[in-house]
Amino acid sequence: MKRRNFLKGILYGTGGTMAVMGGFGTFNKLDTRKVEAASKDSETTVFSSCEMCRNQCPIAVKVKDGKVSKIDGNPNDTAFGGVICARGNAGSSLLYDPQRIKKPMIRTGERGDGKFKEVSWDEAYTYIADKLYNVKDQYGGEAIALASRKGPHDWFFRSIGKALGSPNVFSHEATCPLARSVALDTTFGTEAIAADYGNTKYLISIGRNWFEGIHVAQTRAVSKALSNGAKLVVLDPRFSITASKGEWLPIKGATELAFVMAMANIMIQENLYDQNFISQYTEGFDKWAEEVKDKTPDWAEKETGISKDKIIQITREFAAAKPKAILDFGWRTGYTPTDYQLRRAIMIVNMMIGNFEVPGGYYQNKGTGVLKKFPDQAVYAKGLGNITQPGFPKAAKGRIDGTGVKGTPGQLIPAYDGAVGQIVESILMEKPYPIKAWLVHRFNPYITITESARVVEAFKKLDLLVTCDVYMTDTAYFSDVVLPECTYLERYEPIFDMTGLTPKYVLRQPAVPLVYADTKPYWQIYKELGEKMGIGDYFDFKDMEDYLTQQLTPAGLTLDQMKEKGVWTPPGMKAFYLRANDPKASLDNILSTKSKKIEIFSKEVEEATKEGIPKYVSYPQPEEGKFRFVQGKVAVHTNAGTANVPILNELMPTNTLWMNTVSCTKLGLNDGDDIVISSGKYEQKGKLKMTEGIRPDTVFCYHGFGRISPELKRAFGKGINGNYLIPNEIGVVGNTVTSTTFVSVRKA
Repeated sequence: MKRRNFLKGILYGTGGTMAVMGGFGTFNKLDTRKVEAASKDSETTVFSSCEMCRNQCPIAVKVKDGKVSKIDGNPNDTAFGGVICARGNAGSSLLYDPQRIKKPMIRTGERGDGKFKEVSWDEAYTYIADKLYNVKDQYGGEAIALASRKGPHDWFFRSIGKALGSPNVFSHEATCPLARSVALDTTFGTEAIAADYGNTKYLISIGRNWFEGIHVAQTRAVSKALSNGAKLVVLDPRFSITASKGEWLPIKGATELAFVMAMANIMIQENLYDQNFISQYTEGFDKWAEEVKDKTPDWAEKETGISKDKIIQITREFAAAKPKAILDFGWRTGYTPTDYQLRRAIMIVNMMIGNFEVPGGYYQNKGTGVLKKFPDQAVYAKGLGNITQPGFPKAAKGRIDGTGVKGTPGQLIPAYDGAVGQIVESILMEKPYPIKAWLVHRFNPYITITESARVVEAFKKLDLLVTCDVYMTDTAYFSDVVLPECTYLERYEPIFDMTGLTPKYVLRQPAVPLVYADTKPYWQIYKELGEKMGIGDYFDFKDMEDYLTQQLTPAGLTLDQMKEKGVWTPPGMKAFYLRANDPKASLDNILSTKSKKIEIFSKEVEEATKEGIPKYVSYPQPEEGKFRFVQGKVAVHTNAGTANVPILNELMPTNTLWMNTVSCTKLGLNDGDDIVISSGKYEQKGKLKMTEGIRPDTVFCYHGFGRISPELKRAFGKGINGNYLIPNEIGVVGNTVTSTTFVSVRKA
């Protein structure tokens, strides 16, 4: 797209189809006049937060002549530095897209035919309410499942299901970082652990790609560390952009735990670990030492394909940089069924160099609950308030994924997140009981959950499928009811807690009035649906101004204060590392484990899986003619969320399959060939990218492509849907298993 046309489209819209329409409906009472007045000024800046991915980066929205003209990072937030990624920068392209859903719709044809009629909101609410109560009456409230990506919408969305007696509420975390979350929780007693990348001196990545899977604050921090001379080592079968900025070790897939355990072996044998830290703060190190005593560099070389000399070198360098060194715990984890044990082992090796609660290592987020325990920090512990709700009815049955069942792996699965892939299995197999209704909010199971064809089978078996989204996604295309949410640039919503080394609260507020008059913010959608269903007592707030006031008052803040800068941190508070000035400081007020120790041996994991210490499992490697299939993120798209956003689609409309040059030659394939990728049961077509930047036994594609909804006109039919090829295998702790699938490739 020509730069001139790009700017013209952003500033003025096209053909009148992007004209600003309508008001805020029941939202009018919350500063509508201020928003409208600001939009008429020649140029104003509105501080808010992004939603082009789930990170919710603080943003500064430029509004000119009533339209969003530019989106920058919020300069008031030092961690984000006033910058934003390409996705965030393209928010206005989403806002003014004429392909957005504009009105509620009810299906009129067969599921998947794409035949819908536009209806009023009241008709949509009535249809949903009747269907949900039919399911509840016939099968029980537990037959209703809800799934969404995490965010401030959860409180409103989940209240619908819980009020009906459903225990089956899920986030998308099982398809992303759930294995890491379980590892942190079972080691530290909380998953609220973060890495201080900006101050580290040595950084090892295991498949993490900060320069494509962008989290702006973390990407900036890694860049800062590299600029200050930190060394970066990247273990990845593929030569990613992050790998290009450091030392690339093309490790065999599914062998990362062997590398980590060999590091521990070397550190113990050569006395490179922090014995004082281990003895004072940890429990079970002797069991770990016993487990890794035969995990030698020679053994690890055979497993990983990385030379023993290189493993020894990296380990010595890592230990020499202690405590300002980080073995990264990952982001989109779930390589294998036991991936959580890899993440636990990673954190154990980090603790062996004592890099907890010090600059350049790991730390626990300093939320209100933590700060209250420290007299010199308690003055900063002004937490947000909660909205009161009546008690929810007790579910008649347990969750479909076994979450919370003692003595089983389900004991480890966070109830807030759950194993979302189990919804598909319970619909199709009706075990442990059938799911008959599925409510989906800003989540696209067809693309996000593995074995896409099986997901479609599940859709077709439901009595009710409801999707709330901004686009007619693949999942929406199969739904009975589609509800049009307005974009993040058109709404207020609850304050977002982004606490790190200090508390931090971030505001999302509208930059412009509604572009399409019949779209609504999610909080209004679920409040009105709840009232239609006779469960309005669970939404005990008058409007969003009332909700925000209830949130902010206990923290001593007002909405006007939040709007002034869009972000709030305690004035005068410095980054709080507990051991920065006292290496022997007590961690009792930080650790939430029963032992008040960092649990290298976890009694909880032992009870649930009989493996309280990480144990190595050797997974198969691809035979001749087969390839391990892996996926990853790209900087200009967010997984399942942005394929149809005009500007981002123009930047990257499709993906390709990466294959090593040697492998291509053996198969008689050339760069750019049309190919068929087969996992045996399933196939996908695509284009080939010949490259030396990947192991010969591995192929790779970017995640989030290969759409089937023709309503996604720009994205429809473009690219490879990698999840279509991967079986819906659920890992030990509920995680999606992403990297144990083998494929063959042939010319189309």
